[in-house]
Amino acid sequence: MFIHYRLWGKPGAKLGTATIKNSFERLAGNPSILADLNEILEWAATETRISGIPANLSFPCTFELHAQYSNVDITVALGLATLESAGQTGVGVLHFRDVKVYALLITFQKTEREFSPSTMYADYPISRELLHWESQTNTTQNSDTGQNLINHRKRGYSILIFARDVKKRDGITVPFSYLGPADLDDYERERPIKVIWRLRYPMPAEMFEENRRGG
Repeated sequence: MFIHYRLWGKPGAKLGTATIKNSFERLAGNPSILADLNEILEWAATETRISGIPANLSFPCTFELHAQYSNVDITVALGLATLESAGQTGVGVLHFRDVKVYALLITFQKTEREFSPSTMYADYPISRELLHWESQTNTTQNSDTGQNLINHRKRGYSILIFARDVKKRDGITVPFSYLGPADLDDYERERPIKVIWRLRYPMPAEMFEENRRGG
């Protein structure tokens, strides 16, 4: 499923594809696209700066630390996207009940043109290990989401952080960098809840310098 969405970017229904087998048969029937893909893969293998290290999680997961993923990549990898539907998009908090995961999708540098006043959350790195984050504006501490986030360790939930500097660059949507799992360090208030997350793996130095307050 992951490869299908990476290749086509759309559910099968919008492509006239009924099965994953049909999706790959369609690809296999186009030698020029296969040649282009092979060339891109060879180039990517020589250019990538990603270590390929997976974060240590309690369930099988294909995410690699500091690799880049789109919203759809994330929903596919964690089981929400199917051939019929790409799953939930356009929100900053994704809940994957089957694997007990919350994926937090963070854009550090927000503009009024791209974000509404209610979504201009104060999300920024305090250090390479600490991250200030605000929940959605309708989330209270006593809500199901609030309690799952605050008590994620007791309830067996994993909090996975995905972050990017800006939403778009040169008119193209920027993917999120996977920063790995995080643990609650502190929290206060509600609507939104202001949370300090402690990353288990330090974020890249350039991401911290580009987005820290006063930077």
